[in-house]
Amino acid sequence: MKTGLSRKNLILTLAVAVLVAVSVLVIVLVSGNGDKEPAPDTAARNPVLDVDLYIARGLVDKLNLKDKAGEPLDPRKAPEMNGRGEPNVPSEEPDYRGVVGYVALQRDWQATWFGTFTQTPWQFAVYQPEGDKWKVVGEIKHKSLVLVADQRISLSQGGKYRGYLQVARMDTGELVWIDVAQFVTVPYWTYPIQEAVKYGYCIAVYRSRSDYEPLDRKGRKGPLPSGRKILLCPSTPPRYFSSDPEHNPMLGIDFKNNTESNSVARLFLFFNPEDLTLVY
Repeated sequence: MKTGLSRKNLILTLAVAVLVAVSVLVIVLVSGNGDKEPAPDTAARNPVLDVDLYIARGLVDKLNLKDKAGEPLDPRKAPEMNGRGEPNVPSEEPDYRGVVGYVALQRDWQATWFGTFTQTPWQFAVYQPEGDKWKVVGEIKHKSLVLVADQRISLSQGGKYRGYLQVARMDTGELVWIDVAQFVTVPYWTYPIQEAVKYGYCIAVYRSRSDYEPLDRKGRKGPLPSGRKILLCPSTPPRYFSSDPEHNPMLGIDFKNNTESNSVARLFLFFNPEDLTLVY
C-alpha cells in the first residue's frame, strides 16, 4: 500500500517537474527572442531581378559601349528625367547616355491628320549618319525598349533639345539612331488614362459608362457607337476648349473615313474619363 502511494507520488512529482521545465523553456525562448534583432527580410536579401537592366548590361558587354569617361556604360532607369529632349533644368542638356527607355510617337507630330491611327503598331524611322545628313535605314515600333548609347542634340527654340540619340535596340541588339523627340523614360501607356495622355498620343476605346456624353468644342453632344476607337491628344489645338472641363476634360479625335471621296473627316470631342479605356 505504501509502495503504491509512493509510486503515484513519484509519477505526480515527475509530471509537475516536466511542466515546470517546459514553462521555463518557453519563458526563456520568448524573452531571448525579444533581445534579438528580427530576421532580415528575405526580399531585401534577394531583390527582384530587373530583366530590362539585365538585358541592357548584356548589350553593354556585347557592343562594348562606353560612357564619356571611357568606362563601360552603366545602364539605369531614370523615370525622373523628362524625355523627348525636354531638359529638367532650363538650358541644361539632358544626358540620356545609359538610360533604358522607350520609343514613342512624338507629341508635336501631326497625328491629328492621321486617319489610319488604328493601324498598329505605329512605326518610326531609324537612322544612320552620313556626313552631315541622316539616312533612314529602317523602322522601329512604338513602345520599343532601348538603351541610349550616345547622343547628338543641341538647344533649339522653345528651350527643347533637338537631334538624335544612338540607341541599342533591346529586341535585336542593333545600334541605330532615333529622333530624340521620340524617346521617353517611362512606359506611360501603362499609367491611368488621364496621366498617360500627358506624355503622348494614346488610343482608347469609347463605351458610355458615365452620365456625360462626348461634347464638341461648342458644347454640342456627339453620341458615338460603343467600341469606337478614339485618338487621345496630349495637347489641345488652338481655340479648342471643353465647354464642360469638370466632367468632359479629355480631348480625343473621332476619325470618319469616307471611302467614296477617299478622305477622312475629323471630329474633335471632349470625353469623360470613365467612358474611355486605354488600349494602346
